[in-house]
Amino acid sequence: MRREHSIDFYHGWLIEIIQVEDGFESICYSPCRETFSNHTLYTSEFEALGAAKQGINQYGSYHSLKWMLRELYEAKRLSFGEWQAIQQSLVESIRSM
Repeated sequence: MRREHSIDFYHGWLIEIIQVEDGFESICYSPCRETFSNHTLYTSEFEALGAAKQGINQYGSYHSLKWMLRELYEAKRLSFGEWQAIQQSLVESIRSM
């Protein structure tokens, strides 16, 4: 049963920390209404907030790299095969975090 929650902001994202029966979890909302949560329970509100901020940083880095790769491909500085291989590697690295 959810009892309490707190809200913070980081790089334009809203972070909601929710106290649940066994600890704390975080849910992040972007300005564009994208949402993510790693569905991990943390022992403190501070740990949940830190994990949320790290997730936001990773999300931003992923999208920046994704757009940079697209620009390099469109500028013909990467072949389709190179773009595809790097893109797949990027996706796999994000999934493993």
